[in-house]
Amino acid sequence: MPHFVSTKEEIMENTNDITSDFACLKVSALKKASRISGEVDRITIGPDSMVNENECNETSENIENEQNSCNTSVPNKSIQSQNNKTSMQSGITFSVKKILLESEYQRKEEVQKEIERHWQHMKENGKAIKEHMAISRSHMAKERERKSKENYAYILAEERIAEQEEIRRRHEQQKEVEEYRRKMKEKEELTKKIMNLRNICGMKYRDIAALSETCKDKNSATVALSSYVPKLEEVHHQIELIDEKIKVGEVTLVDLNTIEKMITQVDEILLTFKLEIERINVQYEVNLTKLQNTTQSYVQPQDLQKQVSESTQPVCEIITSEQINSNNVQTNEGKYVEKEKENTQVQNISCPNPPETTQNVVSTEESLTTTEQEESQLYEYVDKESLQLYVNSQKFLENYVKMLDEFSQSANTKKFRFECKKAINIPVNAISGISEQHLRDKYESLHNLLIGKSSPNVNQYPQGAAFCKNILAKQIVNQGETLVSSKPKMAFPVAAVVVALWNDHSDFGELLLSYFHNVCPFTVPIFMPKMVGQSNESYYKLMGYKYAEDGTVEKHDKYLKRMSGVIRLYASITITSQRKGVVKSNPHGLQSAWRWLAAILNTEPRKEVANLRATLLLDMLEVTGSALWAAYPKQFHKLLILLLEEYYPRMQRVGCIGGGPLVRLEEFLRNTLAKGSIAPPEGQLPSNFW
Repeated sequence: MPHFVSTKEEIMENTNDITSDFACLKVSALKKASRISGEVDRITIGPDSMVNENECNETSENIENEQNSCNTSVPNKSIQSQNNKTSMQSGITFSVKKILLESEYQRKEEVQKEIERHWQHMKENGKAIKEHMAISRSHMAKERERKSKENYAYILAEERIAEQEEIRRRHEQQKEVEEYRRKMKEKEELTKKIMNLRNICGMKYRDIAALSETCKDKNSATVALSSYVPKLEEVHHQIELIDEKIKVGEVTLVDLNTIEKMITQVDEILLTFKLEIERINVQYEVNLTKLQNTTQSYVQPQDLQKQVSESTQPVCEIITSEQINSNNVQTNEGKYVEKEKENTQVQNISCPNPPETTQNVVSTEESLTTTEQEESQLYEYVDKESLQLYVNSQKFLENYVKMLDEFSQSANTKKFRFECKKAINIPVNAISGISEQHLRDKYESLHNLLIGKSSPNVNQYPQGAAFCKNILAKQIVNQGETLVSSKPKMAFPVAAVVVALWNDHSDFGELLLSYFHNVCPFTVPIFMPKMVGQSNESYYKLMGYKYAEDGTVEKHDKYLKRMSGVIRLYASITITSQRKGVVKSNPHGLQSAWRWLAAILNTEPRKEVANLRATLLLDMLEVTGSALWAAYPKQFHKLLILLLEEYYPRMQRVGCIGGGPLVRLEEFLRNTLAKGSIAPPEGQLPSNFW
């Protein structure tokens, strides 16, 4: 039943209240009528009324002054008994009480009928309302069903569109991967052809050297060969250019045609030189026969041989040797290193050596072979360019610190050094990205210190500024080891201050990089293998491990966390944008992150550092991945595919399959390639932050 329909009991209660008020009103009217019935014998109301004005006024005043019986107490029984019966002028008497009872009975019947009528009307309304609500609910249910079907159809259509789009995207991606693999395969085959032709060219060089040794007249052989030296040097120069292209994976069909032409030229030189040697040998035999015929009979055979030898004594040092080295070859497919290193040498044409000299040469060759083997093993696991970068940075750091030795140990500068350390440590430890003003304040504090505009004044000592830069660089790297390793988001405010200071003080930037490489050589990156005869302590220190005073080495998990913090700080520097109004580019920007990844993929993984390599790769990709994808969308996408499909399996083979770092790296790579993007690192400051 609707909320506005009252119950039967409520209606009856309200009706009783109303009827009780009507009863009081009716009783009051009848009482007044009975009171004046004996005095009124004419028409008193209506147009035929005969009541005079005074009487009317008097009557109205009496009526107005009389209290309503509903608001006063019930009259005494004596008054009621007087009015129980009333007589008319005609002599007819009637009972007022009976009239009242009959009127009340009639009134109740009428009220009851009215209540029943209203009740019936409400029941009919309620029924109509229920029917209307039922119809409305039916319509609403049908409408909901219709909308549900429409939504379901829309969802199915969206899913079909999404599936078709995903199929199309995967098909395009597969086509792109297949095209990439096809090109890499073609480039690999082309590289192999060029390498084979290059080896053939080296064999031709050896044939020329061997042919020169068969010549009996060394002087004539030298003269004959010298005419071909310019062409051989030109060929050697072209081979070196091709070697450089092979190293960076940029060989083309033009290079193949070039090396084929070079082989043709070397073949022509070899054929011509062979004819020259044969002619020289024939002439030598003729001259030797003539000399024997003209020799006096008393000349002994050994003297004859000595004369011949003296007459044909060659110059021992003849043309320069040509050496063609097959360096480590990097292909873009990720089969980065071809280890064929072959030394093809045109041997020196020289006089026969005594036995002792020959033994020394053999010993030297064995030593060189051992060194080359060790070098080849080293470059298998360490990128050559990165190693040179590491060596140069450590030399720079060593010279820088050595320059400050006397200043750092002087008693006269002890107080100054303490104040400088305090002036550096306080703002560095307080760096955070809570606001633009806070970050600017820390930068200005450090900048003003380095230029001598704050206390202590670094200009009061010639080496004051250099000492402060050294302390600052060391403290920044320490922030990576301690702060960033536990709170990775803090890397970005520190990186912002570092880039701003690097703009103003380039030597500080170089010093900072040297400390990065010293504390964490993987920022170069290099993963040095343990060399023959190297002690464990020396090797671990080279890897960045710390040793306690009692000689115990740092635990691996703590070491891994510390290296992760340093690499994250280093990576944050490469993607940090400049301050507002600075037009310079980042002095160590995104190209450094790309070079880091390329250097990692250009070296073979080792079991000892498999988990470390996976951890650092994941850190670098998480921090710089979004920026690299934006800057190099196609190349970086291919690099990720290469890392997942080519390099990661090699890491698995040498590492611990199922290890935590390797699993996390694989999961990251698969999710990234599935989504087609990398989210910006958490905590990165906006480009216009300050």
